Amino acid sequence: MVFLPRRRSSAGFDHQDRSYNRDEVEHTMNNYEFCSQWVLGRRANGAIRVLDYGCGTGTIVKLLRDHGVEAFGCDVFYEGKDYSVEIDPAFFAQSIRRMEGESRIVPFSDASFDYVISNQVFEHVVDLEGALAEIRRVLKPGGELLSLFPDKGVWREGHCGIPFLHWFPKGSQPRVYYAAVFRILGFGYHKLDKTPIRWSRDFCEWLDKWTYYRSRKDIDHAFRRHFQAIESIEHIWLLQRFGGHPLLSVKMPAAMHRLIVRKLGGLVFVARKT
Repeated sequence: MVFLPRRRSSAGFDHQDRSYNRDEVEHTMNNYEFCSQWVLGRRANGAIRVLDYGCGTGTIVKLLRDHGVEAFGCDVFYEGKDYSVEIDPAFFAQSIRRMEGESRIVPFSDASFDYVISNQVFEHVVDLEGALAEIRRVLKPGGELLSLFPDKGVWREGHCGIPFLHWFPKGSQPRVYYAAVFRILGFGYHKLDKTPIRWSRDFCEWLDKWTYYRSRKDIDHAFRRHFQAIESIEHIWLLQRFGGHPLLSVKMPAAMHRLIVRKLGGLVFVARKT
């Protein structure tokens, strides 16, 4: 049996309600929509305040504000991908704040948010423990963190599209030729007009500088030091994102769905502050 949340309304879902039926999944959604729907499904008890940690251009913040949610975003807007220039200055001033300095302090007061979202961010964070401590600080007691990001065990390096490239040691020369071969075979993203070897060298340098893939064990230990009641919801993510795909019409246990997502995409889980 595949566990899914029962659809309470078109606004969202509740991952703790196990009575949802696979056949009720009527559409697919992207990660931004998934995160916003997860939040919207939790505002039944009244007004909520939400932070998107590592918000990029603020897409999730905009989606939530369009639905009347008091949503904010913060980001370091790091050199590896600075989205700040793409954000409307008025929106930036109203809803999004920059995390400054080496300590990357979240620029909001203690216990000021009901929920925090982090979508494809923690694989770029040098100090995961520090980031989680800051998120815990700004969450209210009982608040929840929704995290989506790849661990080291994922099969495909999602930023460049090359299988297992992140498994090579940083600085490894053989991986440059390995990636170039896959690039020649047609794999890879953001190719521009670069030769395969130039593209491969540039991407390997980018990965060395801006990504920090961790083992499931290390991630689990870090989160459990700061949060409780951690629940994996990759099976929900899969059927919300790709519920209409014919391969998902084959019944399989939720554990199998979670494994598929972890190997092909990454981790999706919720952690609660008590």
